[in-house]
Amino acid sequence: MKRGGLMSLTENHTIAELLYENGKLSAELEAERFMLELITSLSSTELIDDGINTVLREVGEYTCADRAYVFEINEDYTTTNTYEWCKEGVTPQIDNLKGIPFESMPNWIHLFLQGENILIEELEDIKAEMPQEYGLLKFQNVQTLIAFPISIHEKLMGFVGVDNPDMKKSRLIRRLLSLLGYHIGVAVDAYKKECTKLEMASIKSRQKYRRNIEEIFCGAQIGIWSIIKQEGKEPVMEADANMRELLGLTKGSTSEECYRIWRDNIPSEYTEKVDNCVKETLEKGYADVIYPWNHPTRGKIWIRCGGVWPKDYEGIGVCIRGYHQDITKNIEREMRFRSLKAATSEIYYAIYNINLNTDYMEQISEPNKMYKIANDRGIASEKLKEFCTFQIHEDYQEEMRKFFDLSTLGERLKEKNFVSREYPNKQGIWRRAVFIAQEKVPTESVTEVLYVTQIIDDYKQKELAYQQELVKALKEARIANDAKAEFLRKMSHDIRTPINGIMGMLDIEEKNWDAPERLKECHEKMKVTAGNLLQLVNNVLDMNKLETSRLEVEYKPFDIREVLRGCWTDLESQAEKMGLELEKIGVSEIECPHVVGSPMYFRQIFANILSNAVKYNKIHGKITLRVDMVSRTEDDVVYRFSVSDTGIGMSEEFQKHIFETFTQEDTGARTVYRGTGLGMAIAKKLVDALGGTIKIKSKKNVGSTFILVFPFAIDKDYENASVQSEPETPNVEGMHVLLVEDNELNMEIARYLLEEAGVQVIAAKNGQEALDIFEQSGEQEIDLILMDIMMPVMDGLEATRRIRTCTHPRGATVPIIAISANAFADDIQKAKNAGMNEHLAKPFEMEKVLRAISRYHKV
Repeated sequence: MKRGGLMSLTENHTIAELLYENGKLSAELEAERFMLELITSLSSTELIDDGINTVLREVGEYTCADRAYVFEINEDYTTTNTYEWCKEGVTPQIDNLKGIPFESMPNWIHLFLQGENILIEELEDIKAEMPQEYGLLKFQNVQTLIAFPISIHEKLMGFVGVDNPDMKKSRLIRRLLSLLGYHIGVAVDAYKKECTKLEMASIKSRQKYRRNIEEIFCGAQIGIWSIIKQEGKEPVMEADANMRELLGLTKGSTSEECYRIWRDNIPSEYTEKVDNCVKETLEKGYADVIYPWNHPTRGKIWIRCGGVWPKDYEGIGVCIRGYHQDITKNIEREMRFRSLKAATSEIYYAIYNINLNTDYMEQISEPNKMYKIANDRGIASEKLKEFCTFQIHEDYQEEMRKFFDLSTLGERLKEKNFVSREYPNKQGIWRRAVFIAQEKVPTESVTEVLYVTQIIDDYKQKELAYQQELVKALKEARIANDAKAEFLRKMSHDIRTPINGIMGMLDIEEKNWDAPERLKECHEKMKVTAGNLLQLVNNVLDMNKLETSRLEVEYKPFDIREVLRGCWTDLESQAEKMGLELEKIGVSEIECPHVVGSPMYFRQIFANILSNAVKYNKIHGKITLRVDMVSRTEDDVVYRFSVSDTGIGMSEEFQKHIFETFTQEDTGARTVYRGTGLGMAIAKKLVDALGGTIKIKSKKNVGSTFILVFPFAIDKDYENASVQSEPETPNVEGMHVLLVEDNELNMEIARYLLEEAGVQVIAAKNGQEALDIFEQSGEQEIDLILMDIMMPVMDGLEATRRIRTCTHPRGATVPIIAISANAFADDIQKAKNAGMNEHLAKPFEMEKVLRAISRYHKV
């Protein structure tokens, strides 16, 4: 710290310490007066019992305690409660506490014999080390306690104490009980032995203590006075030696002159303030005031003056007693700090000076009261500990306690000018705490530091938001990796299972070439297994598409009955083997079966649901498909569909997760009931895309019902639409087809099946080869092109675009049908945008391929 505008830190610290001690001495002065009154009362009473009871009542009320008491030590090593005072509403214990053996309070007796006092700030704190005493106090509902031994001539006579006192006065109470214990002992002993001698010793002790107090007051520039006002007489001020010196009076000044000089030297603008303080003292019993005073030789000084109205005054008129303290240096210091406060308030909202040698801190810049550490001065380590407990967020308190450890701060600042930490307060507002070294000398320990705080909430919130984004990104990446690993694990099982079945059937087939029935059985099983594998791949691809892309819903006319009939037809073979019965209610009677919607998604939803109804059913079970009209308007209709089965059902817990990917209630179901766990997840996403709803009712080992509700637009053009029926058996005999396929096995299979149907096949291995063949062909040489999409050299989409724009006479009109494993809606749309007429999905369903080709056969 610069020395320019501030007084030296050593001087500041000395004044601050002195002021702090003055405050404590003022409180102790009041306690001293109270003690003197009690001891005087105890000494002057005629009956010792009345005296002690009166003292206990006064002590109990003064300390705000529940109970004040005296225990005496008996000759048989027991202790008895002989005197007691209780606050109104508190149950007396004096009759219950007789003849308590030392064994019931061994720790207390030991401490009392050593001349030590008992201080309990929290009962639970002594539970472990003083279990017997803890039990006694717990029974009496005592939480806090202060007790002092009563000893005379080094002999323990008993002890005096208070239960549940105001612990804010603990220092004064301890001082009070220390003296009180002694004087009660004196009184008891005097009553039994020599009252006069002990009373004289007590007086001498009080006089010595008072002389010590007077010396302290003199050093602290505190004077004691009494002002007495009688009606019709001039006020008088009785002042001690310190007070007279502070007023600049001569030894011969009378009490009237003392009052007059004090009063006349109060500036006129402050007389009303001083008079109001006197008035408040008479009304409330105590008041204090700070005001300037014109000293006869020193000029203007600043005074702190406080007074009390003694209730025991028995003289004539009104009496006020109080103190008069010179605080000029403190006021001047405060004024000097105002400029520093104004200059630093823009950067720091609180500044404290800390002396590491004395562990003392004082405030030099006042923050908003909401954020004030504690009082403006005091023991630094205690203040910082309180601040950490009551102001800092619980999650950061341990870290900040280490930062506030003043015993290590000097070492931490040896190589640095400052150290800092960031923390949120109880309300979550971020701040930065900084210790700054003052007058630092290399290689020497720092003794003076500034503690400052800054509000950094805006900056910190941005930093935390950025960190949270990083954490979120990392978490999402980990989840994605976990999902990928889980996906591969499940797919490894579900793909290997059907492949293993196919390879096994091939091994059986090789050993049974001469057994046609066995070969036919193997072929059928391989076909079914290959179909399961295809369904698995389709589901995985569908789920990936649904989760990574926005669904593109294509709306076109279709017949609800035909779609539902087709879904069941695909499952009839499997259902027949299981002996399942299908009951259809309201399907044939649908009032408006011709609607506009997405037949592809509608079919996929019911294919998945009906597939589950078959797959998870019981042998000779039943499936019920029911359709009901919910509502209808001129343009729209809403249908409710329900699919019920008599299968294995689902638990209530699993129903909550059925629409999640890769979910099956029993992991064993992946063997007994083969599936990917994707069907219902796909169905749910498609239902949502079509604006419908899906609900489940199921009971374990009883069956399940899926209820779906869909809105549709009514196909009003159906009656006028010309429906061109296709022949039951497609005719492709003699057609010339350019087959474009890069996979040799797929080429061989497709070529064989097409030629079996009477088609003349022209082969091309990629799009470029197909383009070259078509451009070099005659006008009638190629009737149709079957075009794969993903191929080397040139893909099918590009080849189609080139054919449509080439100079060949039929380039714009030759039918081109896509044969591709890319079977999503946007893949179909891309094929049509490139100029293709239709799109057929792999693997080859030759019946569909031949039917599509036949539509372009010129008879």
